[in-house]
Amino acid sequence: MSIWGAVPIVPGAMVEALRSSTARFLRRGAQAGEAPRVCGVSVAIPARAFGQDEMLELLGLAGNEFAEGIFARCGVRKRHLEISPEVLATTLQERTPATEEQHLRLPAGGIDGLDLDPGDVGVVVTASYYALGGPTLAHRLVDRYDLNADVDKYHLAGVGCASAVPLFRLAGQALRGRPDQKALVVASESITGFLTAAEPGDHRAKVVGSALFGDGCGAALLAGGHDEPGPAVLATTVHQVPGTLDHVRFAVCGSDSHMEIARELPAIAETKLRPLVEDFLRREGIDRDAIDHWLVHPGGRGIVEGVQHGLGLSDEQVEPSMHVLSEYGNVGTPSALFVLRATTDLRRPETGDYGLMVTIGPGVTVGLMLLAW
Repeated sequence: MSIWGAVPIVPGAMVEALRSSTARFLRRGAQAGEAPRVCGVSVAIPARAFGQDEMLELLGLAGNEFAEGIFARCGVRKRHLEISPEVLATTLQERTPATEEQHLRLPAGGIDGLDLDPGDVGVVVTASYYALGGPTLAHRLVDRYDLNADVDKYHLAGVGCASAVPLFRLAGQALRGRPDQKALVVASESITGFLTAAEPGDHRAKVVGSALFGDGCGAALLAGGHDEPGPAVLATTVHQVPGTLDHVRFAVCGSDSHMEIARELPAIAETKLRPLVEDFLRREGIDRDAIDHWLVHPGGRGIVEGVQHGLGLSDEQVEPSMHVLSEYGNVGTPSALFVLRATTDLRRPETGDYGLMVTIGPGVTVGLMLLAW
């Protein structure tokens, strides 16, 4: 990445540009040296991918004009699930054993993609949108990988698409008491565990949710010290937007369970996000123009475009998010880890780059995480 940008090549401007770039680089280095680093990211998905036409048929929505329009426009090309007509014929409670098994199998696939030495792990932080059984995923991973018996274990439920920020914050805080160890962060989602077929009288919000979500898991390793590879987590914040508690929710009744996404969510992303971002970056002493990579929650085309318009981002800047949405759907809890991996693969961040992760989940809760490579 050039440090000159569009600066005219004249001696005075060159000196000023070099001074500014050097100060920026040193500031980043000082901040990053004190922060935990994401030294590994891996994702796992079910083997079977479903196109949107297949999902319309499976869910009994083929021929439904509204559903077909939503499925075509939402930005999803395919998603990975373990769904079948037999699974759809069962209740959420009846699926619990298979769901809990998937919530261990997918994380194992993600963790096995990391360069993990079990003896290095001192903290395990896990999350899923919901959990019907126990012990938690964190407990089961300690057992599966024979981690140290005194490992700190935390599990978050119900935070959904906003999970990455509190997960990384909690992992970083826990590492302060274990400076020579690493934190394993695992976010898992089983949409198969609660997706249901269409029923007469279904609300349109259920149809929208049925168009978007897929199964998946993301796993990451955090470590202290500037010698570790990967981006440093410089700062995090969360903000719950007042009056939006029911805009993203997991709806459950005696015979049905599904995700509901309010139609107002893209407008909230477009109108509410910019002041939150600018205030967050201002507190960190960083201008928004200094952000090299925008890691936007792939909640749906409307949400990505709402963030894009609200923050004035280009198509190129949201490309990793749109790629994840297209190829995996909205995978809920681990979505941000999918975007982090896609950003690394597609954008190739360089040393000195800044990134801002933007998550939007139930509450409605906005999460912001500042990264520095």
